[in-house]
Amino acid sequence: MLTDIQIRKLTKLFRLYDTNNDGVLVHQDFIELATRLASLRQGLRASHHHEQILAHLQQDWVCLCEAADQNCDARITLGEWLAYYEQILNDIKQYASRVIALVRLLFDTFDQDGDGKITEQEWISLLLLFNVLPIYASSIFLNLDINQDGVLNQDEILTLIHDFFYINEPSAPANFMFGPY
Repeated sequence: MLTDIQIRKLTKLFRLYDTNNDGVLVHQDFIELATRLASLRQGLRASHHHEQILAHLQQDWVCLCEAADQNCDARITLGEWLAYYEQILNDIKQYASRVIALVRLLFDTFDQDGDGKITEQEWISLLLLFNVLPIYASSIFLNLDINQDGVLNQDEILTLIHDFFYINEPSAPANFMFGPY
């Protein structure tokens, strides 16, 4: 069973995926999200990243619909989303195939200069795509950068994502990685 804190964080994540803010997720939200994320990259690699992100998010949409769309209307409500994530978080194989795989794919997109690290500015660029106010974006990064080296590597991001989904301590830094929840 999801905790109250998990429900709040997953509701925040649902709203980030809901690109048109209509309160339900549809296939177009996933396409729009892929386009927004791919826009972080410039040049020849941008189309390659867009294709990879789109393919993964298309597969996420299919998995989401198969597992959560209770009335088969191709519209995922918040309740269906929460039930889906309760299932994902209780199955490490599903967590690895859906969440960890997406984070690894997106890391290359976040890492705009290809140095294997996410800088504060790169994180801010990501958060701005989700309409997180810049005033929050900078402080979010500073809280996430626990070792205060000015960057987040892939292992740190994977740990933060894990903590976002599983930690129930209200003040844990990972809880705020996508903005206030």
